[in-house]
Amino acid sequence: MTDDNEEPLATDLDLDTWEPQAPPHDFADRVLAEVHPLDGATRSVAERGLAEVQPPRDLAERGPAAVRAPTRDVAERSLAAVRAPTRRRWPYVVVGGIALAAAVLLAIGARPSRGEAIARDRVEVPLGRRALAVLEPGASVRWDGDDVVQSQGDVFYRVEPGARFVVHTPAGDVEVRGTCFSVKVRDMQKRDVKVAATTAALSALAFVAVYEGKVAISHAGERMELTAGQTAQAGATGVRLTSGDSPSDIDRALANANAADDDPQVSANKNLVRQVGEYRSRLELLATEKSELETKLQQSEAALAAAKDGAPVTLKHSFDLDHDEWRELAKDGTIKYQVPCIDAKGNGWTPKPERLDKLGLAPHDGPALNAAYKHSSERLWATIKPLCAAAVGSAEVATRIGPDTCTHLILDTELDKDPAATQKARELVGAIRAGDAPMPKPDAELHPVTKLFLALTGSSKALEDDLAQSFGPEEAHRIVYADGMCMGHHTFGGTRPK
Repeated sequence: MTDDNEEPLATDLDLDTWEPQAPPHDFADRVLAEVHPLDGATRSVAERGLAEVQPPRDLAERGPAAVRAPTRDVAERSLAAVRAPTRRRWPYVVVGGIALAAAVLLAIGARPSRGEAIARDRVEVPLGRRALAVLEPGASVRWDGDDVVQSQGDVFYRVEPGARFVVHTPAGDVEVRGTCFSVKVRDMQKRDVKVAATTAALSALAFVAVYEGKVAISHAGERMELTAGQTAQAGATGVRLTSGDSPSDIDRALANANAADDDPQVSANKNLVRQVGEYRSRLELLATEKSELETKLQQSEAALAAAKDGAPVTLKHSFDLDHDEWRELAKDGTIKYQVPCIDAKGNGWTPKPERLDKLGLAPHDGPALNAAYKHSSERLWATIKPLCAAAVGSAEVATRIGPDTCTHLILDTELDKDPAATQKARELVGAIRAGDAPMPKPDAELHPVTKLFLALTGSSKALEDDLAQSFGPEEAHRIVYADGMCMGHHTFGGTRPK
């Protein structure tokens, strides 16, 4: 039940611009199921009547008039039937009722292409035909087709691939063509310049985090492209890439700044603060690249030395981690793993014959690979989906955004709640994989991030165990780390994913 004094979750929906969707394939059966059970003869009459209002397949292209015309015609004939003799009246009354039910089902399935929503609680809002937005309390959006204005608050967007889709904020614009990302808009005061996280005095700040695909963030002619795992902020001083600054970090920094006294020297130093932040971000990215290159160099040198000694050259995969490597990663909570491709629909990866040949496998080995991948997907999604549903507040949304985006959202949600606890959860994963902490029991109460990364970091070994039943242990290990397998490779370091 709702309070009559409460404001609606969505207002100013323009029904004149309604874009009808094509009906589902089971449209007729769904309508008949809504009416009172009918005997055979009556159902036959009803089905003939329903066929007259069964919408054409090109309904979505023909517009609202295509819905109104046949419905009006059937309604007029239904009224005429009411005036007919009693013995012929009731079948057509039933048909008229079914026609009305059909119209109602169509109306419910439509998405307004224009509207406005202000969230009191977390709410899921379809934006036209391509996008889904999850608004946090206090967030406000207004949309017209693929053009969205977000004036305040925190919003997660899922945009299906297609034409240009733009989110306008007071601090800059975010342009995408198909991706998952979040936008957080914050109002600023001049005294906020003393906070390193904001780098300068802004009338508004937009923080953008990309979970999947690519986005472009722009402000005053300055433009920057972001890929999955990257974050940036835009404001009066332009656009800059951020590293390690989560939205919660910025919120806490702003709160501390607003509580403090004004510092007259901050304004003079704000450009220096911005430069320091940019240089730090660049150094962190270079450090990551340096570490990866050093690892590859060590592997190549070891292979070269083995070749000189006449030994067979075998390069260890950089994601095939041993206890010592996990022990080193655990020092700062870095998580590194290779994960088999996850199909949330329950279908396993099916390699083509040429891919099997590249893997050194025969065509008849395909079903064994498919079965192992299917089992892996079911196992991983059974862990990830409940954690994601808890993070976004909806199992349906979790299913729509998929496993990869869910992984980032779970981590970001827990970082927002308690960064210290999340860091400990990551360090625990490293300690367990290094053999320095016991593996928790299946029913143990674990931090969501620990549960998530234990599943992901163990996914390759679990796939290997499944394949070993068909190929043997050594061959299964070779297959899992061979080039050409459907695998994702991820490294989460510091407080943000790399």
